[in-house]
Amino acid sequence: MKKLEQNGTITAFSREDTKVMKGIAVFLMLMHHLWTFPNRIYGGELLFRFWIFGQHATVFFGYFGIVCVPIFFFLGGYGTYLGQKGKRYDLIDKLKKLYISYWKVFLVFIPIAFLFFAHQPAYGEGPEIYACYSKFTWHELLSNFLGLSSSFNREWWFLASYVTALITFPVVHAAVQNKSLHTNLLFVVIASILMANIFPAIGRIDELGGLSNNYLYTRFFCQVSPFISCFWMGIVAAENDLLGRLRTAMDKAGVLNPLIDLAIWFGIIYVRQYVAGATLDIFYIPVLCVVSQNLLCHLRRTRTFFLKLGLESTNMWLIHSFFCYYFLAVVKLVVAPKWAIPSLFMLIALTYLASVLLTWFWKEMSILLQKVRTIAFQKETAR
Repeated sequence: MKKLEQNGTITAFSREDTKVMKGIAVFLMLMHHLWTFPNRIYGGELLFRFWIFGQHATVFFGYFGIVCVPIFFFLGGYGTYLGQKGKRYDLIDKLKKLYISYWKVFLVFIPIAFLFFAHQPAYGEGPEIYACYSKFTWHELLSNFLGLSSSFNREWWFLASYVTALITFPVVHAAVQNKSLHTNLLFVVIASILMANIFPAIGRIDELGGLSNNYLYTRFFCQVSPFISCFWMGIVAAENDLLGRLRTAMDKAGVLNPLIDLAIWFGIIYVRQYVAGATLDIFYIPVLCVVSQNLLCHLRRTRTFFLKLGLESTNMWLIHSFFCYYFLAVVKLVVAPKWAIPSLFMLIALTYLASVLLTWFWKEMSILLQKVRTIAFQKETAR
């Protein structure tokens, strides 16, 4: 069903649908970081009762959770396109909003980290976890504040990669605008192969050995390259109404019902884990968006749950790893149930609560600052 967006655009995948999908991505992200790396958390691997294809279920599902990254990139490209449609693309404004969200978390959690978690007993895989905040330098502070380094929180690598994606938007938008869906899909496939395979391999050529030490090369062609094509696919999806077309085709084929939706989810999990890996993410993600949208139409409470997570997705992305890895007192609380699923929901609850409180804190600070400005202005005019 088509929906009218605030900017007048007709879309089959609404702003609310996007938030719901971000909520699913956040859920997968927390699951990935809590379940996939038992060597990082206090107490080691969490308990689960069964195995899947010879793997512990936590590792099987946790490893798939990394699909949250291409989902976020896809939704970023999709939302950026629809948000600027009919308007001039304002990169500075996009970067400002992104960095303000980042700094709101940084300015609260990094001081807490150095004040209360600088000296912790050894746990996890090494000092990069438990002693992350034991040594303070102004250089590291500035590098992390600008998003050039993620040494204060390794899961913040996404920031610089997403900035890179936003910078590429005008070029990709110009390349795909007013082109057919087939032409644009071919463009994304070729670009994906170049970015994920060809360009990173160039750095391994002996004659170009110094290239692997080049900051721009490693940032763009190594760190962001596996995912940026999903951002571009999001642009194509918005330009050519890919999600609407896909939904119509699947509906006509009679494959949009809850049971088949779940089967497609598990099928993609299996194919990504054991057959094609991440190379087909540009195709997995649109399909997952459509089947998730359809499935959650039948599961209203679950949809509301993911919508609430999606509304806090940026904060939850930036906050959760403090509770999962770095703040031992909170990590102990998260893993206290010992079992994987209760611990996951404990992490979700604590991260969500922290996000809500953070939003409240900055809102109150804004009100206080406005009052201070008003008083200062009144005193100035009274002179």
